Amino acid sequence: MHFRISLATIALMGFCAAPSVFGQAPTAGQAAPAGPKTGASSIALVDVGYILKNHPNMNANMEAIKAEMTAAQEDIESRRTALLKDQESIGKTFEPDSPQFKQKQESLISAESKLRVDFMGKEKEFAEKQATVIFKSYQSINRAIKLVAEHLAYDVVLRYSREQNEMDPKKPQSVNFGVQRDVLYHNPGIDVTEMVLAVLNRDEPKATAPAAATTPTTQPQVPQTANRTQPGLRKQ
Repeated sequence: MHFRISLATIALMGFCAAPSVFGQAPTAGQAAPAGPKTGASSIALVDVGYILKNHPNMNANMEAIKAEMTAAQEDIESRRTALLKDQESIGKTFEPDSPQFKQKQESLISAESKLRVDFMGKEKEFAEKQATVIFKSYQSINRAIKLVAEHLAYDVVLRYSREQNEMDPKKPQSVNFGVQRDVLYHNPGIDVTEMVLAVLNRDEPKATAPAAATTPTTQPQVPQTANRTQPGLRKQ
């Protein structure tokens, strides 16, 4: 017996607009985004998978729900086991045609019905909790993307995956994944993933105590105002 909810649901749903995190420097060989040049295409890219893995609170919140689900599942299983024992006990204690047997059977059927109702109620409860976490994370991601896009004067932000560029013939799955990529070429400067992550880390409350801080060699500039001519975006 198990609830039909899992953290994999997040990845399967896939956000149309990717979340971003700021606390990390551009990867080796990756240029810091500077916005489109005059007359150039104003399109930016965001690595959705990377953001999902590094969102400041979504994964911790999902793990908390998973822990609640485990506890609820154990409770349901414990109650089910107790009912099975009661059923065996009734058969051994009372004669099948006795009034006591009938009374105990009716009580057992009622308890089994309640257990099923409680189980379905828990499934619905956890599905709604999970959907709420995903919905709020989706909103926070969109806000961060909007701030970065407006600050750098990008008109369109598309999702892509850096992992699709890491094909290895010795790993057939990576090749199958890579050949399906939509972005066949891009200037490294239009990848604004790190900036979006930085905005999320700045604006979103942490779900758990932050890990021991490391000193980054370089950090992307966190926008502070919505003025495109100035370095920064105001927290909205």
